[in-house]
Amino acid sequence: MKYIILIFSLFIAQEQMAQSDIETLPEFTIYTLEGESFTQDNIKKDSPSYFIYYDPSCGHCVRAFKRLNLKSEQLKKADVQIYTVSAGTKQQTLRFFEEIAPRLKTLENLHILKDRDYALADIFFVRLFPSGYLYDKENKLIKSYEGEAEAVLFLNDLPE
Repeated sequence: MKYIILIFSLFIAQEQMAQSDIETLPEFTIYTLEGESFTQDNIKKDSPSYFIYYDPSCGHCVRAFKRLNLKSEQLKKADVQIYTVSAGTKQQTLRFFEEIAPRLKTLENLHILKDRDYALADIFFVRLFPSGYLYDKENKLIKSYEGEAEAVLFLNDLPE
C-alpha cells in the first residue's frame, strides 16, 4: 500500500511541476527545417506566441491542422506568431504541410520548426498530440491546449 501511495504522490508532483514549469517560456533549442538552431531568443517580441507541438503521422494532428488550414485568413490577420513544432522528420513535415495545410505554409506569421531531440516535448511534458501553448508578449503563459478539438481555440484567447 505504501508503494501505491508513493507512486500516486510522484504522479501528482510531476503534474504540478509540469504545470508550473511552463508558466514562463523556458529556455529551449529546437531547429528550423534547414537545420539551424532556434531558441527563445528567435521569438518575435512584439506579439503573442503560439507553439503547437504535433506529429505528422498523428491522425488527431492531421484533423487539427486541416481546421487550422481552413482558418488561414483569420490566422493571417491575427496578432500572433505561430510556431509549429514537428516531432517528425523534415520530409514528413514538408509532406504534411503540402498535403494537409498548404495555406498555412504561406503565412508570414507561421514558422515551421522541428524538435529533432524531443527537447521541447520533454520541457512541456507533452502528453497528447497536438498540444498547444499560448504565450503573451512577455512570454507568460496565457493558456495551454491539448488534443485536436482545442488546437484552434487559441484564437479565442488572444489578447485584445
